[in-house]
Amino acid sequence: MHGALPEPAGGIAVRPLPPTSDFTPIAARYDATRDVPPVLLHRAFDRFAAAGLLPPGALVLDAGCGTGQMSLPLVERGHPVIGFDVSAAMVGIARSKVPAGARAEYRTADARRLPLADASVDVVVVSKLFQHVAGWEDACRELLRVLRPGGSFVHIAERGAFGNPVRRYFAAMAEGMGFADRFLGMRSRADLVALLAAAGAIAAPVALDDLAWRKAVRYGDVWQEIRERLFAEFWYLPEAIYRQILADTADWIEAQPAGFDSVVELTPRLDADCARKPA
Repeated sequence: MHGALPEPAGGIAVRPLPPTSDFTPIAARYDATRDVPPVLLHRAFDRFAAAGLLPPGALVLDAGCGTGQMSLPLVERGHPVIGFDVSAAMVGIARSKVPAGARAEYRTADARRLPLADASVDVVVVSKLFQHVAGWEDACRELLRVLRPGGSFVHIAERGAFGNPVRRYFAAMAEGMGFADRFLGMRSRADLVALLAAAGAIAAPVALDDLAWRKAVRYGDVWQEIRERLFAEFWYLPEAIYRQILADTADWIEAQPAGFDSVVELTPRLDADCARKPA
């Protein structure tokens, strides 16, 4: 189906779901710390379109839509979009960005339980979701359920966007204290690729490695972002441990030649795992 946004399906059984990270507390700061250049997203979407994964007018589901960073460029390209996120605050920000007259809806819902009928969307776009969802496999299967036969599943990743020395130091300290598994959900994209293959999805590789950007990261800014709990990777550390590692990280930064004014240049790149649902 192209163009029309599907109505919610009724009769969905209500049962408890495992936890998922709710970004409501950092909704107002989210966009400032997740900064993929829109021009590179458009180039990626050009390549998905050229590969037949993003047909003109295709109805796109943005799962774990957040503030709409991944799907609003698709709205600009004329695609009808429906996005879901567990955070009403994030959804509200996404809605506030939708241009007047655009065919886009952002709603509050869990990706493991979508209010959509089977085979009701043409393309699924997902980014930075599965690692935050316990039982992420159920979310993936749910996305395949609502995807029409022959439709496209596009998982977009940002390699190297957050691997700065301060965050790596904080993470290494957590691991050294026994907190190696800090995400609720998916540990490796290889697990996602394997699940899609097991579900019968057909891999459709699209090269994005050259879609890179440069960003200068100041150590003191990263430390402040961690202090403000802007990264879900660390949310589930015990409070006392969090504060201890934060203090140790501050000491480590101060020991650097430029202290909190130290700067590292990062070169993040876009990457994607793409597949087609069997026709």
